[in-house]
Amino acid sequence: AHSTVRHGLGFAFEGSTLPSHWALADGTDTEILSWLDDHSRYALSLTAHYAVTGPYVLATFRAAIDAHGIPAATLTDNGLVFTTRFVHGPNSFEHELATLGITQKNGRPSHPQTQGKVERFQQTLKKWLRAQPRATSLDALQAQLDTFAEIYNQQRPHRSLHAQTPAAAYTARAKASPTGSSGHWRIRHDKVSNGRV
Repeated sequence: AHSTVRHGLGFAFEGSTLPSHWALADGTDTEILSWLDDHSRYALSLTAHYAVTGPYVLATFRAAIDAHGIPAATLTDNGLVFTTRFVHGPNSFEHELATLGITQKNGRPSHPQTQGKVERFQQTLKKWLRAQPRATSLDALQAQLDTFAEIYNQQRPHRSLHAQTPAAAYTARAKASPTGSSGHWRIRHDKVSNGRV
């Protein structure tokens, strides 16, 4: 799953919900949930799960904001772990965003280019994982993800960041805070009869 968080001045958590699948050594399918800073591409959170669910999205998002502060916005695709407001009203993640005044942005359906930065991050991550011994457990995969995040954030210069590391770019700019709503959700229950509301 992919996501981006916006902290203003280009800072956003980018969430990718097309789960990034990765198989363990025994073939067990896992999914990797990533939260990235939009401006610096800093990996704010990188977690392994047997399946990414709404509660995991909310828990990892809360952990990311505990560590890095509340973003101004998020950008995710329209996976149900990120948004259900178009189907049957907001989910717990959407309620959290509204309560914190965080602007929620979703990519256009069937248009993964909207989350291009996190899609590219996933390619880099998978290339690195393929060069490692295949993890034998979810905990072993998480350890690999932690190692990758350290290398990616702290050691690996990024071409689009003018050869800076994501960590250098991340700490170079002030972070904006949310400017969104008060967290109130208005739900209308109109009845249409004979073409009239």
